[in-house]
Amino acid sequence: MPLLKVFTFNPLQVNAYLIYEPNGAGIIIDPSCFDQTEFRDLQDFIGINHIRLEYQLNTHGHFDHVFGVHMVREAYHPKYLIHQADEGFLRLAGEQARNFGFDYEGDAPAPDGYLNEPDVVSTNTIHLKVIHVPGHSQGCVAFYEESAGWLFSGDTLFAGGIGRTDLPGSNYEQIISSIQKKLLILPDDTKVFPGHGAASTIKHEKLTNPFL
Repeated sequence: MPLLKVFTFNPLQVNAYLIYEPNGAGIIIDPSCFDQTEFRDLQDFIGINHIRLEYQLNTHGHFDHVFGVHMVREAYHPKYLIHQADEGFLRLAGEQARNFGFDYEGDAPAPDGYLNEPDVVSTNTIHLKVIHVPGHSQGCVAFYEESAGWLFSGDTLFAGGIGRTDLPGSNYEQIISSIQKKLLILPDDTKVFPGHGAASTIKHEKLTNPFL
């Protein structure tokens, strides 16, 4: 069974998830480290655990989730994947960041390929099923690791909340439909790891999330 390390990066407190096999392969979701100090924390962990980083994946293309993509690519050369519907955000990452007051130069690099449902991104023991969940953006995806019971929900489903739907390309009815039809059907004990904030479970969100 794979292991999981959670990092929280950048001023917007994005959760970056490193799923890995000790002395083996690794996949990072939303590599959002903002500067070299944050990136060194990731590097130190990868080095200590002798992880071979094979993939970096984005749940969506908003700037705060892609800050570290270029640093990870230059250091480790993993395959970079995102949903094609959000590829356009990568070319605007620098502009978007500056509009929100962040000193961020450049845009995220072009992806090496695209995430599509029902693809599975796999290493030896890690198997991440791609679930397309448009609403927060049109290219939002979640990743489900069935053997571990982990759902990486990005900015679609939070503990007690849902992603913003007042942004370009977002849609409230769509995000609710995505959550209800594609995420809440997972086993109740599935642990939900969101793009920001604390973890939860599918059962807890069914019972307590005021949006659902």
